Amino acid sequence: MPVAVASSGVQQPVQAMQGTMFRRLSVQPSLTRALRAVPRHYAWRHQQSALHATAATSAPTAPTIPGKSVYTDLMRGNGTDPSILNRRKPADIDRSNFQQLPSVEFWRTFRPAEGVDDSKSAGSQISAVLQRIQEGARTTGALSSAQSVAYWTYHLGRMTFFALQGIIGLASARSSSVAAGEAEGGTGRRLERLVGSGLAGPIVEALATYAADLENIKAGQYKLPWDMTTQLHRQYNPLYVLPRALWFWREAGDTLDRRDTRATTDVWLQSNLGYPDYSLNTFHYQTDGWMSARSAEIYEVSTETLFIGKQDAMQRQTLVPLSAHMAARAPTGAGMKALEVACGTGRFATFVKDNYPDMEMTCLDLSPFYLAKARENLKYWRSKRAPGSIDTDKFIQAAAETIPAPDNSYDVVTCVYLFHELPAEARRAAAAEMARVLAPGGMLVLTDSVQLGDREAFDPTLGNFENFNEPYYGTYIAEDLGALFVDAGLTPGVKTVASSTKALSFTKPLSSPHNSTSSTPSGASIKSSGSSEGSNAPAGRPLMVGRSNGQPSAGLQAST
Repeated sequence: MPVAVASSGVQQPVQAMQGTMFRRLSVQPSLTRALRAVPRHYAWRHQQSALHATAATSAPTAPTIPGKSVYTDLMRGNGTDPSILNRRKPADIDRSNFQQLPSVEFWRTFRPAEGVDDSKSAGSQISAVLQRIQEGARTTGALSSAQSVAYWTYHLGRMTFFALQGIIGLASARSSSVAAGEAEGGTGRRLERLVGSGLAGPIVEALATYAADLENIKAGQYKLPWDMTTQLHRQYNPLYVLPRALWFWREAGDTLDRRDTRATTDVWLQSNLGYPDYSLNTFHYQTDGWMSARSAEIYEVSTETLFIGKQDAMQRQTLVPLSAHMAARAPTGAGMKALEVACGTGRFATFVKDNYPDMEMTCLDLSPFYLAKARENLKYWRSKRAPGSIDTDKFIQAAAETIPAPDNSYDVVTCVYLFHELPAEARRAAAAEMARVLAPGGMLVLTDSVQLGDREAFDPTLGNFENFNEPYYGTYIAEDLGALFVDAGLTPGVKTVASSTKALSFTKPLSSPHNSTSSTPSGASIKSSGSSEGSNAPAGRPLMVGRSNGQPSAGLQAST
């Protein structure tokens, strides 16, 4: 049953801004064939009903699968389960329940250009990358204003760095595998194809993502990235960057080796402190899973290389619905409390703090190693952006399904890239917990991987990512995420999409049967996650999910 969409009055400026920006993107004459193929008369306000009618009556066309060799070679699956494809897709359900910002339709039909010839050498691929970046700089208006010049200089440089790092690292892995006696088609060669064959497509995706990100900034949805505007930021220091690049080059080869041999997926850590079985998994075949300082240290460089530098821009979509909500309440966040569930390294938390410096931030994650990295990142942000300010940030080691906080504790709750790594029952429990701790009138924003229907070209192969040691991705891509939070008492708000990421917002009604008063006082001590003592979960809600011995499930952040 469709649920009522929240009043969209505060989102109209966002909607109008995105409509203008995506209409401009859709008519750029030389960005790529993919952008030119987007409908030239895309106008959100006047064509919403027409789009629905067209979808219902037009004959379907066979999608062009971008980067096909990447999917078939890396994941080597049989495609998305046909029984899932034949169901009503999450994107269709979202259309009934959420206000769709123009980015949703833009990305639904977006198809990147054909990739670089994977038979070419690494040097030829690098030349192709630089040529495509130069074309993007011309067609996206990089010189239209001082702000645009600064933004595009930084982001094109960032994209170039990560693209070249990927190519060089994978070429190095290829050389190593050949030296070790592997056939030319071994791990290293496949790694090079992974980047090379899909390189043009990701670059096009990154350019479109950056264009949308910049328009959000121009419209005042959020600030320019703080690391871009901070002089002497450590990311410009070769002594900081080089060790992480070397770690990535080694990690890339190791990851594919594990994929080839179907290596054990258990992490090194054995514990009786309440870590559930499914959390102690080497997701993506990465070294140590989420359970080491090295994993936390290399996470950002690995994922940004995978997405050639656009992950930050995708995550910042979380701030789009939040901006209107905060503008009407506390523009700087004064007097408000925010919780990020599955904070990972805390990088996104620094963007939240930079936009709302007076808001009290609490970071929650199950991995103590990632929490330590989040603490370091927030301290570094404070030293550069708010020196001398009072540190009110808090860090909690806990599962998303058992948040140790009283009901109605937080004005804002965010969660980025968690739900695709949780089993179905854990997703439902986590949604209920996040809704429980959200204050009446507060906003919750869930940001994660796109699902079936969000990117039509990806649907036939989207499920193959499960084979890259993502055991719950197959059920995630078909899950009605909105229903999880509606069942917990929240009201759907808006949906926005950026490349391979979607964001859904929810609000908690001021008067709701779910707004019970917690009997646990604020500041209660937090017990071991393996014990029910000290838990603030309401009576009647299962405290433990995912293990027969009653231990809690995980609340970890990860990226596809």
